[in-house]
Amino acid sequence: MELNISRRNLLRGAAVSAAGVAALGMAACSPQAPAETAAGENLAETGAKHTWEVKPEPIAADAITQSVDTEVLIIGGGYSGTCCALSAAENGAKVILVEKDAVLNGHGVGGTGAIASRALDDLGIKFDKSIEMERWVSTCGSRCRESLVAKWFRESERCMNWFLDLAEANGAQCMVTVGSNSTVHPEIACYHFMFGGPIFEEHTMADFVEYMFEAEAKKVGAEFVYEMPAVQLVQDESGKVTGAICQDKDGNYVQYNASKGVVLATGDVSYSDEYINEFAPIANKVMTRLCSDQGNVGDGHNMAAWAGGAFQDGPWPTMMHPQAAATFHGPFLFVNPEGKRFMNEATWVQGKCLGVMVNGGADHAWSIFDKNWQTDLLGSLETGGGMFWDTFRAYGSEPQEAVDGHTGTVENGLVDVPAYYKRADTLEELAELIEVDPAELKATVERYNALCAKGEDTDFFKESQFLFPIEEGPFTACMVAPGLLAVVGGIHISDNFEVLTADDEPIPGLYAIGNCAGDIYAVDYPINIQGNSHGRCLVQGKCLGEQLAGVYQEQN
Repeated sequence: MELNISRRNLLRGAAVSAAGVAALGMAACSPQAPAETAAGENLAETGAKHTWEVKPEPIAADAITQSVDTEVLIIGGGYSGTCCALSAAENGAKVILVEKDAVLNGHGVGGTGAIASRALDDLGIKFDKSIEMERWVSTCGSRCRESLVAKWFRESERCMNWFLDLAEANGAQCMVTVGSNSTVHPEIACYHFMFGGPIFEEHTMADFVEYMFEAEAKKVGAEFVYEMPAVQLVQDESGKVTGAICQDKDGNYVQYNASKGVVLATGDVSYSDEYINEFAPIANKVMTRLCSDQGNVGDGHNMAAWAGGAFQDGPWPTMMHPQAAATFHGPFLFVNPEGKRFMNEATWVQGKCLGVMVNGGADHAWSIFDKNWQTDLLGSLETGGGMFWDTFRAYGSEPQEAVDGHTGTVENGLVDVPAYYKRADTLEELAELIEVDPAELKATVERYNALCAKGEDTDFFKESQFLFPIEEGPFTACMVAPGLLAVVGGIHISDNFEVLTADDEPIPGLYAIGNCAGDIYAVDYPINIQGNSHGRCLVQGKCLGEQLAGVYQEQN
C-alpha cells in the first residue's frame, strides 16, 4: 500500500500570530498578567522576571464553586494525556482528564515509532537496540538522561503491541513506512502509521489516535471535561500536590482533588515567545510554526515551576521539518536568497532546517534541479532517503512509488502554490522567478556541475553518489523553508515521570509526560527512530497510567 502522505496538508493554522496566542494562553494560566516579550527578546536582560518565576497568589477557597474528587487528574488532552487516561482507567483507577480547548489536540499524522513490535516481526524487521540508542544519545549531545531513554527502549515493544491491539479492535490498520538507507543519517523503518475504521473516518489523521484513546477510556469509566483549563495546582502544607483548580467557560473555579496524582500533559511551548526566547532561541529563525494547536504556551511548565519543579538545562531541542513551503526536498543543490550554495544538501530533515537558517542565513532556500531529477532521485534512494526525500510509503514498496508521488507533488505545486515551486527553461529565467541574481546563480551552478564532473564535493563534501549535475532544462526550484513542529524539552522529571526539583527531589503527587516533560531529549531531536516523539508519548502515557493504578511492573 502506498499513501504518499503530505504532512503539510495535515498540520493546520501555521500562519496565525504566535505572540498573540502566547499572551492569551499565559493569561489564562495565571491570575497575573505575564511579562511581555517580543520574538528574540531575552527577559533576563531587562531585569524582569519570567512568568514561571512569579508564583500567583492562591485562589481563595470562597471563590471555588465546586469540588470534584478523583484518583488521577490528567491535565491536557493530547497523545500522552489521553493514553495515560486510558491506561489508568483500564487498570481500575478513577480518572478525570481536563482539556482547556473544546477538542482534543493531536499532532502529526498518527504515526508512532517503536523499536520493536509484532507488526515489525510480521515484516521480518529487527533492529539493534544498542546501535539505535547510541545514535539517539549522540544526537542529543549525550546530554539526555540515558536511564530515561533506556526505559523507552525496554518498554517500546510492549506498549506498541498494546496499541496495535487497540487500533485493530477499532477497525484500524497499521502500515509500517520505509526509512532512510543513509549510513550517515539512517532512519529505521519503525514508523507505525494507523489508519482506517470509524474513528479515523470521523476525525483527521492528526487527532484520530487521541479520540480512539478517549473512546476506549470512556468505556472503562474515565471522564473527559472540555473547556476546563487548569490555572493552579493545589498543594498541602508538606508540598504534596493534591489537585488542581480549573476555570470553566463561565469563569467559575472548579477544584479537582486527586488522591493518586496529578499528571501534566499540556504539550510543548512552541507558541510562547517567552519560553522560546529563553530556552529555544533558534526557533525564532524558522519561517513559521507548523502545528495547529496554538494553545501550547507552557501552561504545564508554569504550574510545575510554581509548585517547585525545575526545568532541564537549555537550550531545549527543537523538532523541525523543512516543510513550511514546498514539501519535497531531495539531495539536490540548495542556494540561499543570494544564489549561493552553503551546505551539504544530502542530510536529514533537522539538518536541512538548521543548515538553511544558520549557514544559509535566512528563513528559506531553494532546491534546484533539472529535467532529469526523477531519474536522479530514484538513484539517490539506494543509499539515501528519509522524510521528504523519500515519501511515507509502505515498507517493501518500490522506490519508484516515491518518485511518482513527488512528481505529483512538484507538478501540482507549480499550479497550486506557485510561490513555492518555480520552473523555467533557462537558469537566468529561473533566477528571476526566485529573485536571486542571475549571474550569481549561474556561477553557483557552474561550480556545482564542475564538482559533479570531478566526482568529489570539495566545497561541502557531500557524498559523491548524491552529486547530480544541473544541465538540461527545464529547471525547477522548490522553496526549502524550516518549520517548527515542537520544542521537545521542558520539565525535569524522574524515570518514573515525577516532577523533580532542582535538587532532583520528587514533588509528591505531581507528574509530567509528553512534550511538556524534559530529559529524554537534549540539544537535538533524534529522528533515527522515526516517530519516536509519539512513541515517547505512548510509552510514558501507558506506563504512568499503570503506575498510578498500582499495577506497573518494570521491564528488564
